[in-house]
Amino acid sequence: MKKIVFLTLIILNFKTMEIKAQQDNATAVKSTVSGVTVFIRGAEVQREGMAQLRAGAQQLLFDNLPQNINAQSIQVSGQGNFTILGVIHRINHLKPAEKSKEVIDLEKSEEELNDKIEQNQYALNNFVSEEKMLEQNQSIGGSNTGVKVSDLIQFSDFYRSRLENIAAKKLEIAKKMKELSKEKDAVTRQLNELRAKPEKATSSVIVNITAPAAAQAKITVSYLVYNAGWSPSYDLRAKDIKNPVELTYKANVYQSTGEDWKNIKPTLSTGNPTVNSTKPTLDTWYLSFYEPAPVSNYQSFNSVRVQRSAVNKEVMADDKYLLMEDAVEMSAPATLAELTVVQESQTSVEFTVDVPYDIAGDGQPQAVELAKHSLPATYEYYAVRKLEKDVFLLAQISGWERLNLLSGNANIFFEDRYVGESFIETRKTDDKLSLSLGRDHNITVTRIRKKDFSEKQFLGSNITETREWDLTVHNKKKDIVTIIVEDQIPVSTDKEIKVEAINISDATKDNDTGKLTWRLNLKPAESQSMNVKYSVKYPKNKKVILE
Repeated sequence: MKKIVFLTLIILNFKTMEIKAQQDNATAVKSTVSGVTVFIRGAEVQREGMAQLRAGAQQLLFDNLPQNINAQSIQVSGQGNFTILGVIHRINHLKPAEKSKEVIDLEKSEEELNDKIEQNQYALNNFVSEEKMLEQNQSIGGSNTGVKVSDLIQFSDFYRSRLENIAAKKLEIAKKMKELSKEKDAVTRQLNELRAKPEKATSSVIVNITAPAAAQAKITVSYLVYNAGWSPSYDLRAKDIKNPVELTYKANVYQSTGEDWKNIKPTLSTGNPTVNSTKPTLDTWYLSFYEPAPVSNYQSFNSVRVQRSAVNKEVMADDKYLLMEDAVEMSAPATLAELTVVQESQTSVEFTVDVPYDIAGDGQPQAVELAKHSLPATYEYYAVRKLEKDVFLLAQISGWERLNLLSGNANIFFEDRYVGESFIETRKTDDKLSLSLGRDHNITVTRIRKKDFSEKQFLGSNITETREWDLTVHNKKKDIVTIIVEDQIPVSTDKEIKVEAINISDATKDNDTGKLTWRLNLKPAESQSMNVKYSVKYPKNKKVILE
């Protein structure tokens, strides 16, 4: 066993030395991230660097790259008189990733704070020494020589004044040192937390090339990383009920590759390279008689677990596929979005932003504005007094289906104030997108039960119960408003229970659900009332719960 372990160590050492030898013989190329295409999941990173080539075969080294590069996605191209022979991807476990900008900045802050604390400590020591010197030299004059009263007063005043000044300075420095120490402790704690994270290995790309003569060449390397992506979000702003809705389309871009993308103009794609793009094949469905075979509990459990897992994967795949199918033609953007170029392919849409961004490699999201649209909207109020006492303002937005929108969260603003958060579901087929803009207390709806007309009658073997409600809507606003009011009568699920609508005040009734709907147009200070009355007949030896 020891011989096997020893042999394994020799092989590992040999491989490490082989990789190191390849890298030592290769010419290092200093490269920077020149472009990034971020997908819903994953990102394609493009790096560029200049290399001084010599005649003959040689190797170029692109070092300090992220560890989790998809090796099969690596592509190398260039400008110059040379031929690419092959590409090698290596993981550098012995060379961790470079310090992040956050760690470098914190270390610099820690060093500066240490310097300030040391300077203040030095000043404090000087004042302490001066205080001791004054205390050790309190006597004036000689043993045989008297001291004039005026000299004594003058010395006393100086001694007292200087000691008071020293005490004030010492107190001031002590307070400053306490603040500096507190600030340094916070920086140190943050540094320790970052240093406690395991160091990520880096990787290298070695490019084998041959050149007929010495020359300078521009080399481009691109690769796919998975720990990156973006998610859509929206800001919806309505100035009032007379103006269109302003929609701002944003992308929350994140990446935790360990390298910062500095000063890049990202391209955001609705594609998803992590989803299997192979078309499904429908096999023949053969039928035969089912003959159950005895299985153990363990086998039965595993069988169910595998089947459920397969179903979950299929559903997830469908979700991602549907997410990619939302791409359609986009209307002209505005403001910052004028700097975004939209390109549509058969399977995805790409937004190329012509504004440079810095996207750190620590996984923190960076908001990138993609487009801004002004969408026509109709506004109406909605009330279900049975469930909620307040009235809600809804915006029915049209034209949204022409935009390249993905499902995502939306921040809602109305009349220059934040209303709340909603969700835009783009896979719905409605022509209009309905959004709630919050509550409006200037429209009131009351719902009062009329007890005088709520009765219970016993007729033979049956009971008939009657319920009656009065609803009143009052518009306290200065404008004409459209409001949809909903209520309901019960729906029977048993043939022994008979429900009869006695009065519904010209409401639109859904016979399947029992929902009652009134669409009202109210002038300022106008009120309108509706009445709902129904009866329920059922056997007296049974019980039915009515409101």
